[in-house]
Formats: sequence, structure tokens, C-alpha cells
Amino acid sequence: MPLFLALFWVTSTCIGQINNGNKLPEEVKWMYDEAQWGISHHYLAGGELDKAYFDIRSFEEWDYYIANFDVNAYANLVKKLGVGYVIFTITQNRGYLATTSKVYDFNSPPCPVNIPGCENQEGVLRADYTPNRDLLTHLAKALTKKGIKVIAYLPSHVGDRWTGQQISPPKYPDWWINDFIGELSNKWGDTVAGWWFDGYWNISKDEQGNDYPIATKIWNAVRRGNPNAIIALNTGLGSEVFTSPDKYSQYSAGESNELPPLPTTRSSKGKGEKFVQYVGWSFLSEQDPVFAGWGEVDRNLRFKDIEVAKHTVKARENGGVSTWDVAINPSGNWPLAKMKQVQVIGKTMNTTTDTTYSSLQLVNNANKEIIYTGNWQYSEDRKTGAFEQDVHYTENNGDSFSYSFTGTSIVFATSKARDQGNIELFLDNKSLGIFSTYDKYKRQVQEIIYENHHLMPGRHTLKGVKKSGKYMWEMCWELKTKTKTYEIFNFNNI
Repeated sequence: MPLFLALFWVTSTCIGQINNGNKLPEEVKWMYDEAQWGISHHYLAGGELDKAYFDIRSFEEWDYYIANFDVNAYANLVKKLGVGYVIFTITQNRGYLATTSKVYDFNSPPCPVNIPGCENQEGVLRADYTPNRDLLTHLAKALTKKGIKVIAYLPSHVGDRWTGQQISPPKYPDWWINDFIGELSNKWGDTVAGWWFDGYWNISKDEQGNDYPIATKIWNAVRRGNPNAIIALNTGLGSEVFTSPDKYSQYSAGESNELPPLPTTRSSKGKGEKFVQYVGWSFLSEQDPVFAGWGEVDRNLRFKDIEVAKHTVKARENGGVSTWDVAINPSGNWPLAKMKQVQVIGKTMNTTTDTTYSSLQLVNNANKEIIYTGNWQYSEDRKTGAFEQDVHYTENNGDSFSYSFTGTSIVFATSKARDQGNIELFLDNKSLGIFSTYDKYKRQVQEIIYENHHLMPGRHTLKGVKKSGKYMWEMCWELKTKTKTYEIFNFNNI
């Protein structure tokens, strides 16, 4: 496979202020004026119906990943990438939360019989869907310290699949809105700047004819802990999603399965009298038959880096704000290709001066300059999140790979999984130590294992040797000179 070089020269972008921004509510102006653009994560688990994003049904597994999510490392990375805000899922439809809640615990149904690993709360016949750690609180505090806003995502209705059977139509009980959402708002205060509510299309028409009783309850609940909180109510795909379906939303939900349409103005009037900030929201992963590309960590990127970056700039020039859904691993770590693309957006938008990842060149594992020693096998069309969805792998301890390059920086990334073990890395024949590619439960893709950005200029060789575990993959290497960056994705630890 040929070597692809990706170089980006970024000049300052002339972005004009859109005239009608003064019509917006003051509390939402930060989206365009300060943050400029943002990302989202469908960080979700639980349930059998229609599967789930991480295909995690066990409370033990979910609690493990919530407990080990490194919020400080995540916040440092997001700042480096130039992101202005993060929309993070609290739950969606299948039960498990990314936060704690006494109200949710009290109202949970029994564990569905078709979800192995679900555990009932001690002493009661109610599912334990809340983790021991309040991830959203810790994440919001870490991001706030970096000047990055947080928006909480959850459905406007009770999870319609949390019993193991789809609830249709969805329910909007008072305990969900007044008690649960109000509890979260009080707990988070102003560390959560806003909310994005899914599933509003189920009642949108009834609401419009009855002075928005559900929207009113949601509005009052979210502002209980933060009187400046902003909200968006999502009515699904269609033109209405780029304005407001109610009288409370301050920004558009913006959901789109394609590149969102470019705005013609910064703000527009929706169903109520309030003007809303235009926001367009789509996903970076390739489309999946069930979830489109939302949260699809096992799918590769569907846009070229510069294509999505230019769209973000053009949307801002027209008065809009862009949100891009980025699929991350259950561990909270980012696949390297997605990390690169997001920093290209940040660099093109001039919201970061860091170029650690934005100028990387990706070299697939089939590149002929990679030397494999031992009994390596090749597998393709895997749909597991491997770069270009193919891998080299070996089961023999002592088998190795090596790659020689000229540069000053190297990043090595690979998958992690239960059937993988340790590898020893060498740089220029000197051992860098033993590195683990093991994960307790789920495959994590394109995770950085080693990086060094302070090499002496010249020729270098990175080598990896399988030490333990059933399989070994290598995934990604990044090599940088003064004018270009090379990166290798060598998926060789199955």
C-alpha cells in the first residue's frame, strides 16, 4: 500500500460576525462567540434490544469502565485538540447511566430476563443501572478547569428500552422530568452549561397545541441548579431540527446523518418567540445500519480531514456552530485516526496551535516497509475499528515487527483486548520497556501505547516483540520530521 502524506498549511480564517446575533438570549452566545465548535460522544451501554453502542450489558463491565475513565487525561487531550464544548451522554434508551442518581435507582424496573449481567439493587427488585462513580461530575469539573463547556445529553422521556421491551409510545412521567432531571441539575450546578434532549418528536405536535407542558417542565428542571443553562429539544431529522420546535430552546438540536446544511444566518425564530443559535450536528464515523454513525467506534472515518474542517469553518462564517460526534473507546481513550481528524478541525478553526496529531500521515499495516519476523497472518474486512479494517497478527511469543523512519517524533498505537498481553518495544535497539495491550472486558481500538516527540533528528527504528497473550497486533505509528509526519497503523495483536 502506498504511503500517503497529509500536509496542511493553515492561515488565519476571516470570520465575520453575523448581524442578527444580538437577537439571541445572552446565555447561549458563548457557543458561537467563545466555544466556536464542539464534539459529542455517544458513551452508552446496556440492553439487548437493537444492541447497544458498546454492547455492554453487564453492570460489572460498565462500572469498571466508568471507574477507570481518566477524566484529566481526557480534558488535557480535548484542550490540545482545540475543542470548545463537549456533549456527553448520561443515558439514552437502554438503562445504564454515566452518573449516579437516587431518583433513578428508586424508579428503575427489575432487570430484564434477556440481559445477562444486569444486577438488581441489594434487597429490592430494581435494576442497578447507576455506577458507583459519578463520571459526568468528574468529567465536567476537569473540562471546566480547561475552559471547555459541557452539555449533558439524555432523552426527554424515560428510556424506552430499559425493560428489555420497547415502550411505545415513550413515557414522560413527572419523576423523570421534575425529580430525576431536577436532581441532576441541582447536583451539577453551573459545571454543566447546557442540555440536549432527544426523543421530543414523539410529543412535539401535541405540545405545540397545548402551550408546551412537557417542555415547560424540562425547562424548569434544568434551570433549577443553573439559571443560565441552555437547552435544545430534538425532533429528529428534518428542517425543523435546525430551528426550535418549542418556546424554550436557545440553540437548534441540529441532528443530521449527512454534512449538516450550511446556515444562512446565525439565529432564527422557531415555534416560540425566542431566537435560537444555529447548530449543526453530525457524526464522523462511517454509517451503520442500526446507529447510522453515532458512537460507532468500530467504524472508520467517513470524511476526509480537510473536508470536515472546511465545513466547520464555512458554517461559522455563515453564523453557525458545528458539533461532531466522535466515537471513543469504553476506556475513554480516543482512536488515533479520530484524534487526528478532530485536531485538524481545531487547527483549521484556529482554536488550537498544537500540531501533535493534526499533521499525521497514516500508513496501513500492509505497507511493505514494515518488516514482520515470525509467523504473521493477515486478515481484512474486519469491521472492528482497525484502520482500514485489516490486520496483521501473530500467536507466537518472540515474533516481531519493525519499521525504520527519518524523523523527530514517534507514536505507537494498537488495540487492547482480553486475549492480548504484553509487548516489548525497542527504539534504535534499546528497550523502551514492557507495554500492556490487555483489556479486562472489551476490545479498545487504536489506543496510543507509546509516544515520543523529542527524538534527535535522523534515522530511527521502532521494533515490537510479542511477549505474552494469545495474540499480538500492532496498530499505529506516527513519525514526524520538520515538514511532515508519518504514522503507521499496524493492527497486529488480534
